[in-house]
Amino acid sequence: MPNERRPSSFRAHQSRSEGPPPEAYSRVTNPERFAPLHDFAAELLARLEREFEVERTEGYDLDSELGKHKYLVRPIVLLTPVEVDAAPIAIAFTNFPGLFVRFGHWVTIAFPMCGCDACNERVENEIEHLQARVEDVITGRFRESVSTPEAGDAWRSYEFGSLESGSAGVGTGPGSPTPCSRSDIV
Repeated sequence: MPNERRPSSFRAHQSRSEGPPPEAYSRVTNPERFAPLHDFAAELLARLEREFEVERTEGYDLDSELGKHKYLVRPIVLLTPVEVDAAPIAIAFTNFPGLFVRFGHWVTIAFPMCGCDACNERVENEIEHLQARVEDVITGRFRESVSTPEAGDAWRSYEFGSLESGSAGVGTGPGSPTPCSRSDIV
C-alpha cells in the first residue's frame, strides 16, 4: 500500500543521505502522544452509528485478524451497514496506544503505521488519515474486489478515493500483490 502521508518534521530537517540515526528505528520515546487516537475513534464510531443505518457489534473475537493482537485494551467494534453494498468498518484499540482498522473485508491499516522515533508520526496526521479513509468508505469512494482467474490463485484489490481527484490509495495488500485462498471469497 502506498504511504500517502507527508514527511514528518524530523525527516524534513534531515538531509536525504543522512536520515535518522539507526537507533531511532527501534526506539519509541513517547507512545502516549497517540492516546488521542482512541478518543477520536470512539467519537467517530458514535457519530457513524448516529448518522447511518448500521449494526454495532463488540467483542474480542469478531475479526480473526484484528483479534489476534493480544494487546487489545477493549473489545473490537464492528459497524456493519444495513445496506448490503456498503463496506463494514472494524476498529481494534491497542495498548500502544494505537488502532488497527479494517475497511471492508480485507483492508487493514494501522494508526500509527509504525510509531518509532525515526518515523516521528504525529497524532494529528494519523487522525486526519483515519478520517480521510472513513470518508472514502461512507461516500462510496472505497472499493475492493476479488479477481478469480481460470487457473491460479484469486487476487484481492482495493482502492480508496478516486484517481481523478489525486487522492487515491490503490493496492493489492501490504507490499507486493498477495493471493487469497478461494475459501476467502465472499
